[in-house]
Order: sequence, then C-alpha cells, then structure tokens
Amino acid sequence: MRIIAGDARGKVIEAPEGMDTRPVTDKIRQALFNIWQFDIRDTSFLDLFSGSGSMGLEALSRKADRVVMAEKSRKAADVIRRNLKACRFENRNVRVLEEDVFQAIADLKKRHETFDRIYLDPPYTVESIFDPVMEALGDGELLNPDGEIVIRSLNTKPMKERYGKLRKYREKTWGISTAHFYKIQQEEDTEKDN
Repeated sequence: MRIIAGDARGKVIEAPEGMDTRPVTDKIRQALFNIWQFDIRDTSFLDLFSGSGSMGLEALSRKADRVVMAEKSRKAADVIRRNLKACRFENRNVRVLEEDVFQAIADLKKRHETFDRIYLDPPYTVESIFDPVMEALGDGELLNPDGEIVIRSLNTKPMKERYGKLRKYREKTWGISTAHFYKIQQEEDTEKDN
C-alpha cells in the first residue's frame, strides 16, 4: 500500500496484520480523492474505523489542515502511529483516538469539534453497525455546514436515504464496494419535500 499523491507520494505504508481491518484499496482511495481533489487542502478530515490510517494519511499528504483518526484496535492504532512517522506527519495537526468509534463521536461532540469531511469504513462483517453509526452522526453536529460524510459498504448493503439531518445525494460503486455520500439537508430542500 502506498500514498498516492501529495507530500508523501509513493511512500509505502504498513497495514495491520489479520482479518480485523480491511485497508482501502489504492484504486478506491484514488477514486475518492479524485472526487475530492479540490476539496481537501486546508480542510479538516475525520477518519472513523481508521485501520491502517491510509485515508487520513492521504488527506495529510494532500495538505488537509487537521486530521483525526479513530481506531479501537491497539495494534492498528500503533500501525497508524508508525505510518505517521514513516510519512513524517507526526508533527502535523493530527490526532489518533484509540477508542471505539461511538465513544470517539461522543467525545468529539463534547469538544464541539467539526469537520469538512468524515469518512467511515466499518467492518463489512458487522452489518449491524452501519445504521447505528450513521444515526450517531445524523444530528450533523460534527459536520461543517457544507461538509460531507462518506461511508463505504458492500455493494449489496442498502443504506438509507436519510439519517436525521443527513441526506444521501450520491453513490459510487467499485467492485464489491459502494461509497454513499451524505450532506446536511438544507431547509429549502426540506420545504420542497413537504
């Protein structure tokens, strides 16, 4: 696995051993960052279910201003820290939260932190986690007004059109994976729906 573009372009990064994490393939990471290519620089990026940290690292490489990565596995969190050092990003505005994603969401809300982009990659083997984690984000408290949430699922896993204030506005499928894109529903959109 390598960083695709930016300051650490071509840098090989480590992936956690075992089946507990599924690193985002280079193809999908590149496709997502091609979509975001003009929307990452100087922004804040939250990477939930971070695994190897490849998404947060890619955002840092492309000059995101602030990155927070949440990963409950100690082994995976240690891999993220090693990858940060390997990419020479340890002194950037980056934080690794070694805790459960739901706890991380609650803690970030308590601190009134907000993000321009939130990326989630829950384990495909725990299908029951997808809706609850989106519901935890559904109040929009962690998202800046023009921000976006993207969650990756198996392409056979349906995701709701709405979670609280969030409304799906796009889907993109690559192989067995689908990325679902959500934004905060604006008031004028609510009026149109009624």
